Amino acid sequence: MLRWLDVNGLEGRNVRLMYKTITISTLAIIVVGCRPEAPDEDEPPGTLEYEIPEARFYRLDRRLDIIGVDPSVDRSGCGFLTDRAYEDLTGTLEEIDPNAEYLPPDCEFATNGLLYIEGFTHSPFDCNWYCCHEDLVPIVLVYWAALSTLYGPDPNINGEIYVALEPDMPCPD
Repeated sequence: MLRWLDVNGLEGRNVRLMYKTITISTLAIIVVGCRPEAPDEDEPPGTLEYEIPEARFYRLDRRLDIIGVDPSVDRSGCGFLTDRAYEDLTGTLEEIDPNAEYLPPDCEFATNGLLYIEGFTHSPFDCNWYCCHEDLVPIVLVYWAALSTLYGPDPNINGEIYVALEPDMPCPD
């Protein structure tokens, strides 16, 4: 007669030990798998507010981090918004309706940017500096000017140089 398990003997103790090991291992996997994902140490401070195929823009009050997405064009940098840029941004946010759709007009080129506005019903909005709802243009203009400030001359808007980032205030490491 075959004896599969001797519950009271040595084999029974090995089976119980094996079940305990499997149970503990399973619980450990569940606990580790259900933890919230650890934040990426390279994640910039602030909230994602705007993105285009080449870069993502994160803002924390006046601090603006621009993170390059396209490895062929490294467009990463950081700075602090000038008073003018900050007032243009926050003033526009105060004036616009959080429940409006803000659809872009018919444009020759498709928009490839997304503008995220926290607390707005229809966010994110399709928006780029060349094709955006007119009420959102001042916001996107600030981000476009900041990118231009980092990688070239400050843009000229209506005959005036638009400086979006403070030239003498680098971001802390």
